[in-house]
Amino acid sequence: MTDAVHDLLAGLVANRQTMQRQSAIIDEILEKSNNTLIHIESRNKALAPATAAQEQEKVYNVKPACKQALVKILQNYKQLMQQHRDEREDKHSALDGCLAFRQRVEQLASTMRKLVALCDTVHQMKVHQEDLEAEDQDSP
Repeated sequence: MTDAVHDLLAGLVANRQTMQRQSAIIDEILEKSNNTLIHIESRNKALAPATAAQEQEKVYNVKPACKQALVKILQNYKQLMQQHRDEREDKHSALDGCLAFRQRVEQLASTMRKLVALCDTVHQMKVHQEDLEAEDQDSP
């Protein structure tokens, strides 16, 4: 009987540690994506005075799907953090913990795919900006 209790407690401790590690990884990923967004925003603001003469022309053309992906990432992060806080307050069985773990992994995988798409978009934007700068240097 005590072995079963010890095994159950060990499983709960392992689940808690795993959730803490996942939370730390998610925080790190979101911090990186936030820094990327801040960098993009600051570049846009820095380029705004240079493009004031060209009011109709945009520096970057970001697809609406990318914007929606960023919004969903932030919404998922808020939901995940709320769920994580709620789960700390409530005590779940080992099965509920496993199901929640699986959902978090799937949500993280989805978020990672969106972040990869964001990184590809940022890379394309950089390449486009470099091409524009190269054209500007060749045209004087």
